[in-house]
Amino acid sequence: MPASLPSAAGTTPRGSILLIEEYDALAVAIGSALKKFAPRHATSVARSIAEARVLADQIAPDLFVIDFDPPYSGITEFLHEMQNARPDARALIIAPGISHEIATECRAHGALQFIEKRFEVADFGAAVQALLGPWREAESATSRGTLRHLGLPDIVVLHCASGSSALLKVNASGDRAGDIHVVDGQIFHAETGKLRGEAALDEMLSWPRARMREAGKPAPTPRTIHGAWAPVFFEVRRRAKFASPSSIPPSENASQEKSSPKPGKKIVVIDDTEMLLIFVEDVLATAEPNLQITTALKGTSGMKEIARVLPDLVILDYSLPDLNGDEICRRLLQDERTAHVPVLMMSGHVPEMTAAAARLDNVVATIAKPFFSDELVDLVRRILTAEPLPASVSVETITPGSAAAVAAADLLRDETKQPADGKYRSKSPPAVVSAQPSKQPEPGTTAPKAPTFSAPVISDGRHDVVLGLFLEVVSMQFTPQLQMGAVRARLSSFTVSLHVPSAALRETLPLKTGFQLGRTELDGNGQITIVRLIPTLQPFQPAQMRNAFEIADVTIMPAHARDGVELIPAAAATMTMQLLAHLELAGVELSSSFEIAQLILKWRSNSVRVTLSSNAVTSEKSGTAFETAAVQLDNSARIAEMLLNRIR
Repeated sequence: MPASLPSAAGTTPRGSILLIEEYDALAVAIGSALKKFAPRHATSVARSIAEARVLADQIAPDLFVIDFDPPYSGITEFLHEMQNARPDARALIIAPGISHEIATECRAHGALQFIEKRFEVADFGAAVQALLGPWREAESATSRGTLRHLGLPDIVVLHCASGSSALLKVNASGDRAGDIHVVDGQIFHAETGKLRGEAALDEMLSWPRARMREAGKPAPTPRTIHGAWAPVFFEVRRRAKFASPSSIPPSENASQEKSSPKPGKKIVVIDDTEMLLIFVEDVLATAEPNLQITTALKGTSGMKEIARVLPDLVILDYSLPDLNGDEICRRLLQDERTAHVPVLMMSGHVPEMTAAAARLDNVVATIAKPFFSDELVDLVRRILTAEPLPASVSVETITPGSAAAVAAADLLRDETKQPADGKYRSKSPPAVVSAQPSKQPEPGTTAPKAPTFSAPVISDGRHDVVLGLFLEVVSMQFTPQLQMGAVRARLSSFTVSLHVPSAALRETLPLKTGFQLGRTELDGNGQITIVRLIPTLQPFQPAQMRNAFEIADVTIMPAHARDGVELIPAAAATMTMQLLAHLELAGVELSSSFEIAQLILKWRSNSVRVTLSSNAVTSEKSGTAFETAAVQLDNSARIAEMLLNRIR
C-alpha cells in the first residue's frame, strides 16, 4: 500500500493529512473516508512513529489522525516534537475509551481532539471537516486546540483512553519534577516532592509549559489514586489552576477582541455531535459573518433555544438522543410563535428523514450527512431569502364522515409535496388533522382483525415449515483479511414466504393466500421464540432481490486483537436478501368463520440461511449459514432489524 493516498480527482491539494495507522485494512478504510471528507488535502499513511517522523518532515501536515488502538510507544515525545515543528497543526485521536462526555470535556481546553472507536463515519467526517475548516482562522480558534496548546492533561487522557500502561516523567520550570503512573488505562499513582496521590496530580496539572516523556512501564508501587480515571482526572483538573503550557505566540490571524452583536438573521442548529455543530456554525459564520447562530446538543435544549431566540431558520438533526427531529417539528407547528419557522433537516438516515419531511409542512429542505460546506451554505442562503412560511392553523380533531373530514381529505389529496432531495420547496399552509384510520384494508395488506380462537394442528408427523424473511442490508462487516463477518439487516417488507414440506399438512390447512409478519416474542436473551403470521388478501409475490450494493460509508469496528471494517450501503442502492429459517407450526388461530386468522410458529434454532434468490424457499439448504445474534422489534412487536453472524 502506498504511503501517500491521492486526493480526489479534479482537485488540487491545498494541504496535507498524516494518518498513523498500523493495519493496512484500516488504513485503506480511514484513508478512503479522508479523501471523501477532505478532498483537497493529500493523505499520507505512516505505520509507526518512526515513519511518521519522516513523513511529517516531508509533508508538513495540517492534521494528524492517529489510531491509538493499540497504543504506540513514544507517542508523547512525538507529539512534543510536532508541537515545536507544527504548532498550528491539529490532532484527532481515535481511541476506544472515549465516550461522548469525555470527548466534550477534552475539547474545551485540550490540544488533542478525540473520537471513540468504534465510530460512525458521519461523526468522523464532521470531526475532520471541523478541524480543517474555516474556524482555524476565526476568533474561536484561540479556544480550540492546536498542538501549540499541548499539555499534561492531553497526554494523561491519551494514555488512559487507550488502556495502556506508562510511567510519565513530568518536568517544569524551577526544577519541578514529578511522576504519573498509568496502569491498564487507570491513573494509579502520582508524586512530586512530598506530595502523593491526587494532591500531586493537582500540583502537576497547574504547572505551565510542562514537558512530558515516557519512561517505560511503571514500576510496582502502592496505589494512591483510586476510582475510574475519567471522574478522578476531570475533578482534579477542575480544581487545578491549569494554565496554557505553550510559550509559542499565537497565530497572527487569531482575533484578540470579542466581536460586536451581529445584525443578521437568526439560526438555531440542533445536533448531538459537537464537532458537527462546530463545523456547521463556523462554515455559516465564515460565509455569512452577520448570522446569529445558536447551537444545542439535544432536542429539549434546542426547543428552549428556539423559544428564546425565535429564529429565522432551524437546522435540525433527524435522530437525537431525547426528542427525534420529527417530534420537534410537530411541536414547532403547534406553537403559533414558531409554526412559520422553516426547518432544514439533516441526517445520515436518509429514507427515514425523507419520509418525515414529506409529512411535516415546516421541513422545507433536507440534506444528507455527510455534506460539504458549499452545499450547506447554498441551501441556507436560498431558504433565508425565500418567502417565509405562513403561520400554522390550529390542531383540530375531525370526526370521521363529517363534512370537515371530507374537506380535510380533499385537501390532503390535492396537496402536492415535492421530493425532499436537498432542494428548497415551498408549501401550502400546514394543516394538522387527526382522524380515525379507514377500516377497509388496502390491496395486499392484512385482513381485518376478527374474533379468533385457537385450534390444534391436526395432521400427523412433524409440523415443519420454512419461513422466508426479505431483508435489506444495513451494514456488512469484514475482518482485516477481508473475510465476511456479521451482517446487520432490516426487514424490507412485512410480506413473507412460507413453504410447507408436508403434503398432509398442506391438505389439512389449505394455504391459498400470502402472509405478513405479525407479532414476535423474544426470550430473556433477546432471541426469537414465537413468530405469528397473518394472512393477506392477495397471494404471495416474491420480493425483488438485489445481489450487490454501492458503498456509502465505512466504519471501523473492533474485532478481537485486530480491527475490522464495516461497509454501509448507499440508501439508493442497498442489497436485498432472503433469510430462511426452519420453524415448527405450533398452532393456528381461526376466525369466527373458521378461516385462518394467524399461524403460530415456534422458532426452534438460531441457525438460519441467507440467500440472494427470492425463489430459494423450496430449496431449504441453499444459501450461506448464519446465526441470529440479536433481534430488534418495532413498536408493533414485529421484527425490525437483525444482526446475523456468519457460521464458519
